Amino acid sequence: MSPSSRGSSPLRLSSLVQRAILVVTVTAMLLFALPLALVTSDLYRGRAQEHLARDAERARAVLTDDVLHDPDPGRITRVMPPPHDRAVTVGVYDGSGQRVGGAGPDVADELTRTVAATRVEESAHQGGELITAVPLVDDRSAPSPFVVRAAEPYALVQRDLVVTWALIAALALGVLALMVALSRTLAHRLARPLNHLADSAEALGQGDFSVRARRSGVREVDAVSDNLERTARRLGAVLERERAFSADASHQLRGPLTAVRVGLEAASLTPGADLGAAVRDALDGLDRLERTVLDLLTLARDTGHGEPCARVGDLVRDVADPWSVRLARAGRALVVAVDEPLPPAAASEPTLRTVLDVLLDNALTHGGGTVRVAARADEDTLTLEVADQGEGLPDSVEGLEMIFVRRSPEARGTGIGLSLARSLIEADGGRLEVTSRRPAVFAVVLPAGRARGPGDDQPASEPLGAS
Repeated sequence: MSPSSRGSSPLRLSSLVQRAILVVTVTAMLLFALPLALVTSDLYRGRAQEHLARDAERARAVLTDDVLHDPDPGRITRVMPPPHDRAVTVGVYDGSGQRVGGAGPDVADELTRTVAATRVEESAHQGGELITAVPLVDDRSAPSPFVVRAAEPYALVQRDLVVTWALIAALALGVLALMVALSRTLAHRLARPLNHLADSAEALGQGDFSVRARRSGVREVDAVSDNLERTARRLGAVLERERAFSADASHQLRGPLTAVRVGLEAASLTPGADLGAAVRDALDGLDRLERTVLDLLTLARDTGHGEPCARVGDLVRDVADPWSVRLARAGRALVVAVDEPLPPAAASEPTLRTVLDVLLDNALTHGGGTVRVAARADEDTLTLEVADQGEGLPDSVEGLEMIFVRRSPEARGTGIGLSLARSLIEADGGRLEVTSRRPAVFAVVLPAGRARGPGDDQPASEPLGAS
């Protein structure tokens, strides 16, 4: 049973991102709106109490002793200033709790009687009203002071509070709607490159190595995309290298096999030939063939850089020795010039041996005259040159570049060797280039190591197979 069949189906990334953003937004609004609502309630109640206290103070300011003790019961009401709002009632009560002027209930409430007894101003919410009571102390030592009572229906405070809460709720809904739109946009922006990564990974799994990174602006996603592209390129290169290995192997093995065959046929057809020498030459040729096979297998399996070649001079002479015999049979000579001591080469021995075999085979097949192999070290580079005295190379740039292009992955002849040699050298950080068209000179340029390789006492230049 699959995981999806055991429970609910997994959510898309865009849905998860939207939900996360909305949850954070709603939580933030609740944490902000609830305290704001409480603060707003206290604020409106405190503001109403301040207005009532101001109305009571204005009334107390005009209630002098003469007014309070005037036998005209209506004078108190006439001298009292109007309150700040028509819904507010302001009344004056004596020590017994009876209203003697102004507006309000005829008998004082508990709060008003308490203020008359304690002579301390108080405010409270009682009986659906917000009440503020202010004492008036009588200079003629009345048993209880007069009290100014200012009251306002609490429904007015609640009305202002509801309006404010409605505005806060409307603002919260607007912010929530905005965050819904922003979360959708952000979720799609995040999901789009990840969907592209998923599609690219699926294509890579199906053998499509043309996967390319797409910039998303998200550092982590771009890093994964770059790594996926590098993986695709590397897998494509490895697969292409494996596909081309059979063609490369046949091309590289053709020379040694031909040399063994020619030697054995010549010994069998020549009367009085030294068969023992022919067998020994054939065995030497088979040894070289075995080494070529091992080199090709090493290069085909190598996924990194091999060990640097330290004894470049010995390797050049070792590769040139069998080729001098083949050139001598064709009536041509091979000259080796090695400037000792040489630094280590950045390429591995199998790479250098294979590249030199390709260049010498190219000189034997397509060149003419004496073939010269030279090795020298400059300040920071190591250069190997293979030159011949044939007709040279094409004059056009396009024709010159075509000699390094593999004709097809299934090619078995021209178009394999030089392409293989260039790819091997470039894989080790060097380059294979043509330094002269006529005579044709191919140069392998590699970074030189710091340490010098061990030199030998052989002459720097010696002809091989010239006799």
